[in-house]
Amino acid sequence: MRHSPARTPILVAATVLGLASAGCGEGGSAENPAGERAPAEEPGRAEIVQALARAYFPGRVGDIAVIPDPGAIITSPGPDYRYMHGSPWSHDTAVPLLLYGPGVFEAGEYPGRASHQDIGETLARLLDLPPRPDVTGRPLREAFSDGGGPTRPGLLAVLVLDAMRADYLDRYADLLPSLSRLAAASARFVEARVDYVPTNTSTAHTTIATRTDPAIHGIVGNTLYDRRTAEPASAYEGAAPRNLMARTIADGWGVATRGRAEIVVQGGTDYPAVALAGHGTCMADGGPVWLAYYDSGSGDWRTNQDCYRLPPAVEGLHFGPRLDAVGRLWLGHELDGFSEARRSALFTRFEGEAAVALIEGSAFGEDDVTDLFLANLKGTDYVSHKYGPFSPEMEVTLTELDGVVGRIVAALEAKAGPGGLALIVTADHGMPDAPASDDLWVTYDDVSAWLNERVDPGGPGVVAFYEGSENQMYLDSARLEALGLEPDDIARTLEESPVVRFAITEREVRQAR
Repeated sequence: MRHSPARTPILVAATVLGLASAGCGEGGSAENPAGERAPAEEPGRAEIVQALARAYFPGRVGDIAVIPDPGAIITSPGPDYRYMHGSPWSHDTAVPLLLYGPGVFEAGEYPGRASHQDIGETLARLLDLPPRPDVTGRPLREAFSDGGGPTRPGLLAVLVLDAMRADYLDRYADLLPSLSRLAAASARFVEARVDYVPTNTSTAHTTIATRTDPAIHGIVGNTLYDRRTAEPASAYEGAAPRNLMARTIADGWGVATRGRAEIVVQGGTDYPAVALAGHGTCMADGGPVWLAYYDSGSGDWRTNQDCYRLPPAVEGLHFGPRLDAVGRLWLGHELDGFSEARRSALFTRFEGEAAVALIEGSAFGEDDVTDLFLANLKGTDYVSHKYGPFSPEMEVTLTELDGVVGRIVAALEAKAGPGGLALIVTADHGMPDAPASDDLWVTYDDVSAWLNERVDPGGPGVVAFYEGSENQMYLDSARLEALGLEPDDIARTLEESPVVRFAITEREVRQAR
């Protein structure tokens, strides 16, 4: 059975993974219809093992890291997540990085590599925070206007445009006049890359905020699997920072200013917001943080009142009127409820309204202490998950996002005070193109079923839990022992699949540390 990848749910049978081994590793994309192998600049196994090692936190990773072929998509069942990121390939790891601030950053293109960890350490240097022994990032001093010791800005802001591929800035330049003007006035790092795996939202925002590797801060995925209970849970379950093992920039600056800094954080859902904010007053010496995240169940902005404060500016700012204004129909798609409506440009506009309200309602610029505005804009992620990175729906959403960014920058500049604005714009990850064939478009369940059919036919199976966007497969150790198998045996079997490029055991990653 074949289904159009453009709109229909994923119903590809597990048997499609059993194509002849001659096709193993073959793949393609909308721009590579011949299904050729990935270009030479894509990382090899050794580099991917190092990227996994940067996110190796004992007890929080699986037995095998399943790395999809660059021309394949392994994703969640159902229509809302047809496309899935998380891989080490360039469509996921190449991110935009713009450093804007007259008198702080020197505009121009910078060819050197830059990472999420470097963004965090650059923020730390702008704030003159003390060094930490666990930091792995470097300050991007080459972009500082004075060659290494910039004046502290009045307002320091970070915008993380969720799932904003680096190539959007050039490919869609005509749709992005505000971002194009911003890029032209910024220090633009054209080789910015995510250097760890997985490439997902919780891990990325935490890495930016803590200026260190996931192996140190502990947030190694959106989901953490508890082997004791055999249950997965959000890394920031309950919008709480209990699993975060390092301090964020907001944590450090709250302590350094004894709570005087105005720190405002926004997220399109709870986990990127908490990642950027850090521990708030749930830390012994933590300072106050204003935090608002969108709750798709209610259409409201919420917070975790144990650790943060909900900004008054978004109390009562509800998504319902935006939906009612368009009759709950967007580009021919019926938007059934607040969760579904996230997958439209209407949500991007709503996020922008909230951001401007937060900025205008803040105490930014009212004293001589540098203030922080840290925001995740998630609408582009939701749209590209469902419709793809180069869909008409994505073009409309990017157009809306561009207007939102323009309004946010204007609001920030108006509130920055005499010290001026320093703004960093980046993304957490990208999103893959459509595969060349439906045979290369499968679900997590398909992969597990295919594997179990080969190593445990008729049995209960060896897979305890598999979260493809985290690349992590957890095995049933008792069943492996009963079958006389080792994780290495499972890894070798997985690499026979045409949708899997590498299957890398926890032992191999641990030895690379």
